[in-house]
Amino acid sequence: MKKLSYIVAVVFLSMYSFQSFAQNDTIIEEIDAIGKGKRSIKPTPKASLVPDLVEDTSKTQIQSEFVFYEYTAPSELQLQPISPAKLKVIQPLDKLKRGYIKGGIGMYTTPLAEIYYNSLRSRNSSWGIQGRHISSNSSLENTGFSGLSENKASAYYQHFTKKSYWKGEVNYQRDANHFYGFNAEDTTIDRELIHQAFNTIGGRVSTSSFDNDTGELNYSGSLAYYNYSDKYSAQENNVVLDFNAKKLINSEQYSLDFGVDFNNYASQADFSNTPSLSSIVSEPVTVNNTIVKVIPSVITSGKKWYVKAGIGIFADIQDKTRFHFRPNIEAKYNFLDIFIPYVGIKGGLKRNSFKSFTTENPFLLSQVSLANTDTRYDIYAGVRGSISSTLSFNLQASRKSVYGQALFVTDTAYSIGNRMDVVYDSLDITEISAQVMYDKNEKLRVFLKGKYNFFSPLNQAHVWNIPALDITLGGVYDLADKILVRSEIYFVGERKARVFAPGEDVSLETDGSYSVNLKAFVDFNLGFEYRYSKTISAYVNFNNIISQRYLMYYQYPVQGINIMGGATFRF
Repeated sequence: MKKLSYIVAVVFLSMYSFQSFAQNDTIIEEIDAIGKGKRSIKPTPKASLVPDLVEDTSKTQIQSEFVFYEYTAPSELQLQPISPAKLKVIQPLDKLKRGYIKGGIGMYTTPLAEIYYNSLRSRNSSWGIQGRHISSNSSLENTGFSGLSENKASAYYQHFTKKSYWKGEVNYQRDANHFYGFNAEDTTIDRELIHQAFNTIGGRVSTSSFDNDTGELNYSGSLAYYNYSDKYSAQENNVVLDFNAKKLINSEQYSLDFGVDFNNYASQADFSNTPSLSSIVSEPVTVNNTIVKVIPSVITSGKKWYVKAGIGIFADIQDKTRFHFRPNIEAKYNFLDIFIPYVGIKGGLKRNSFKSFTTENPFLLSQVSLANTDTRYDIYAGVRGSISSTLSFNLQASRKSVYGQALFVTDTAYSIGNRMDVVYDSLDITEISAQVMYDKNEKLRVFLKGKYNFFSPLNQAHVWNIPALDITLGGVYDLADKILVRSEIYFVGERKARVFAPGEDVSLETDGSYSVNLKAFVDFNLGFEYRYSKTISAYVNFNNIISQRYLMYYQYPVQGINIMGGATFRF
């Protein structure tokens, strides 16, 4: 053992020395060690197992018994009825006619002719032309010759796209009448000297968009022009530009109205009907008037309510420019889906023109002063709604302040009293109005509307030729689409007319002016149309059926009963 320990120590020191030399001088040395020892291995024990031989290799089968029970689960089959298939049948559209010709003849030698011709259905465009003539060769008792005529021709073309349309139209109109407001037994005047004729030629271009996408900007606009002239050297040129844009932002709708209305009126005084002044030649007068409007507004609404708020800014440009700011506010509420009370205030500037005046009153002088009418405010409140599916109504009361209200008065400076002039006044107006409509399946329609006004003029004794009470009752009855009955009844209350000299039935007012009372009247019109087929129909109309010869203006009575009949042919 000592020798073995010695050997082990030598080996250990040799390995250490080898490692040291290898790190420094890389010297490799081999040593052989020889020793003597005795080693023995113990034998592993083994188990002695002898397997047994099984002679019977058969396997016993285990007997099993199964019991089956019959069970029927309760079930009930219910057949659900299936609705029969429905075929949606779209009724074909009625076949359109390209046009019609209408003709007739009435009392007082009153012929009527009308023609209309248009395109058929199209997704892209439509167009049409029309013409109309009516005249009367009448002479009323104790007045001058009262013949008149109306002639009109127009054409239009309209083009559609998916989100907008464009329309262009031109028109020509010629209306003629006579200044017959004088006593023919006392005064004899040649027809040509009391003849008047108005000519209008104009056109209009308009466009509009209808984009249904929420939040998109929609707009509409138009540019119109007309030239209007009469027989006595009066002439008017008018250009109107209108534009509207609206956009939905969140739940509010914002809109802007913009417009420019330019009017040029030129006239020259006519003294031909005044013998003492017939040699005078007056200087022509030219009046330019421009109105610019800007009306921004916003609309917000809920399920039951609606509010609109805006302001109108108007620039009145004549010799100098004046600005007017007018409110534009309205609110309404839906109460029980039957009554809709509403309240609002509005105002605005309206241009008066030679054309607008003579359209309302064709017996005016050709030399009239033109001024704009300024509605400073119009406060109104009312309620409208539907009592049933056939009956609707609208009741309203309002209070207005109007500056520059135009009033028609009898002229004696340039005529023998058979022409009229225009004066202006400021006034407050309280108005109560009502409308009722009964509509049953387009077979029977009846409407009633009326208004009563309380006038408070500032300078004039009365609001000349304007009635306080005005009521209209009308209706249409369609019997089996064969017989069509139309009827209208007008009731117009008393009016005051200003005259410039005392006389029979003439009253002296507190301001020193003279006035005549024009009585209230009823005008009843009744018409029948028999539709023999979709192509041919016949009609007869009874105008002023109760034959009241009421005064439309002072010394201007209307015709009595006038019966007109004729036929219409569609092609």
